[in-house]
Amino acid sequence: MECARPAKLAKAAVKEIQGLEEKLGVTLIAYEKIPAYKKMTAAGVAKLKAAEKETGAILVAYEA
Repeated sequence: MECARPAKLAKAAVKEIQGLEEKLGVTLIAYEKIPAYKKMTAAGVAKLKAAEKETGAILVAYEA
């Protein structure tokens, strides 16, 4: 599960992307880079699953 957010870009980057959109004839959306998933031990995964069950939420562990 990934929840990407639109990227916060400098004006120069926005202009570069707009130029690429024009050249390619497409609409582009820039998203922030998503951090890597955290490799977890079986015990850590069990704790997350217990917390998910308790809260009713889906938890995703990323590298800090």
